[in-house]
Amino acid sequence: NGRTEKMDIILEVFKELHFILTDKFLVEYNTNENNTMKVDVNVLISSENDSQVFLIIDCGNEQLKNIVDGMLIKEIALQFRKKEYHRAEMDRNTSLLILSKHLADEHIDTSSKVKIEDDPYYFKKYVFSYDEIGLENSSNWLDKNAEYGTMVSLIQDYITDTGQFAKYKENNTDEPIYTFFIELVTKLHCFPMKTAETKNITTIASFLENELDILKTKQRNPIEINQRAIEEFIDMDIDYGKVNDVCEKWSLVFESESEGKK
Repeated sequence: NGRTEKMDIILEVFKELHFILTDKFLVEYNTNENNTMKVDVNVLISSENDSQVFLIIDCGNEQLKNIVDGMLIKEIALQFRKKEYHRAEMDRNTSLLILSKHLADEHIDTSSKVKIEDDPYYFKKYVFSYDEIGLENSSNWLDKNAEYGTMVSLIQDYITDTGQFAKYKENNTDEPIYTFFIELVTKLHCFPMKTAETKNITTIASFLENELDILKTKQRNPIEINQRAIEEFIDMDIDYGKVNDVCEKWSLVFESESEGKK
């Protein structure tokens, strides 16, 4: 079934981001409808900074409303803080990631998602919504391209591809892979974003030269510009937060220019 069977994508991404699956514990909770929710809580701790923690649970879209009152989250917090590996520093650096599956044609309970994520108590909370089509297509694509990079780099490449983004923007319902990946990246605040390609980015020096050329060659009211003085000014060590320092350095440049012409 490949390395990405079911929600192994999530665990593999965390592994590549140096989080270790440390523990798993069960929480039971009685809902307002007198039903019992049983939730497995996976604990992932960063190997680079052991105060950084993610708690991961599954909760179907139709059950999100039962989390809104906060009692389940409170119980998770109480049990987590009783663990031997728990340290006080973890409390402000722990996030709860809720994996919420919905049917392809099902209305996502956005209202409950917002209430859960906006709730300031216990943990930072993120609701990752997905459907089977997005999961299956994403899993297949990652398996097919596994030889070309890590899972994190493959996801980075996919979401930063301008062609893929254009298709997603035009009709996101026809782009289940992009929908799955962009939701994942949005909900994992630790996911590293790929730096944009620089092939079309002009250097500051080149940009400045072009702009000055435009000003000097305007058909109406061309401006006489001392380019060498401006470049010298830019290269100076200036505290731009202090107006006096900026003015002083500007004066020095043009005093130097005036003396050079004598």
